[in-house]
Amino acid sequence: MSLNTIKIKNEKNLKWPKILIAILSTIGIVDTGSITLKNWGLFNSLSCPGVNKGCDAVLNSPWGTLIKNDQYDIPLSFAGLLTYSTILLIVLILSLKIISPKQKIYKDFWWLLYLISCGSSVFSILLISIMIIKIKSFCFFCLLSAILSFSIFILTIIGARFDNRETMFYRGLIVAFTVLIGGLIWSNQVDPARANEINLPKENSISPNYDCEFNRKN
Repeated sequence: MSLNTIKIKNEKNLKWPKILIAILSTIGIVDTGSITLKNWGLFNSLSCPGVNKGCDAVLNSPWGTLIKNDQYDIPLSFAGLLTYSTILLIVLILSLKIISPKQKIYKDFWWLLYLISCGSSVFSILLISIMIIKIKSFCFFCLLSAILSFSIFILTIIGARFDNRETMFYRGLIVAFTVLIGGLIWSNQVDPARANEINLPKENSISPNYDCEFNRKN
């Protein structure tokens, strides 16, 4: 077997991770898109495998909403929808040979895909932990999204074939740490138990002063 034949074979082997990533990201778009449309009232209901309406408990919890005020109601699933859409766009650019594999930007797109999938996987771990520990309910769609994120992350490592594994490890570690810290801050801010702890001292500190003033007047 000649050297050129080996190179052609290796190039063909690199296609299957991109194909699988495209398929999985499309499934992710359907998954998170369905949740987002239901939240906006465009879907009446979603058939969720499980018991005790676990999906409703998870998706309607404080952790199921990204931004909610008088003007905007953006569910967390919308962030997932944007993430999977970005992944699909990147893998299409890599697959359709819009840019040459010899160009530096081609490898940069692989790095971007790796970092996005890494951050998405870490955030999925956090969400699954919240679902188990805080909400104590099972959501099929959330678990599916986590599996998709992990699968895309592994396929990205296989498909990218980074030359420097140390760089891959340290960049991934930085992204994972950043996403984890940011996710923990966000989860604590929306935690109802945390809100009650903050409100209780205020109520206790106001009531004694009020009682004192009331007694003085009487």
